[in-house]
Amino acid sequence: MTYSAAAVANVFLQLARDEDKKLTNMKVQKLVYFAHGVHLAGFDAPLVHEHPRAWTFGPVIPSLYEELRKYGSDTVTDDLSALDKVDSPSALRAIEATWKAYKDYTAAQLSRISHIKGGPWDLVWNDRDGNRRFEVIPDPLIKDYYLSRVDKKQAAIAK
Repeated sequence: MTYSAAAVANVFLQLARDEDKKLTNMKVQKLVYFAHGVHLAGFDAPLVHEHPRAWTFGPVIPSLYEELRKYGSDTVTDDLSALDKVDSPSALRAIEATWKAYKDYTAAQLSRISHIKGGPWDLVWNDRDGNRRFEVIPDPLIKDYYLSRVDKKQAAIAK
């Protein structure tokens, strides 16, 4: 099952409230994108049904941006309007794992992480023809990247 980006964002917003942390538009965007990648790699299925796009500051889900842009760089204070609610165990596991890994990073740090050379955003934004900026970042590209990251972490743990 896939969810709206707003429904996934609402889970992150609740996790942040539970820990008295603040989230901005950019940080919410990156957390939703990272959780999408984790879910693709871990469960072989997308988390959100909307496709992230390669924008200047990293991956962005346009519908999520539209709802969050009123906050600018300030803290997001309210839940987003979502017609659905995240309720599958795999989705919640991916979101919670992403939260645990990235909750203490700033939005700027998450943006830099999303720009890593050879990562999905980089491959779309900096393609050889230079005409894919602002285009969809394909799920297979995201999945392959996150699978490679998981494999490296598992290898490091095994040593």
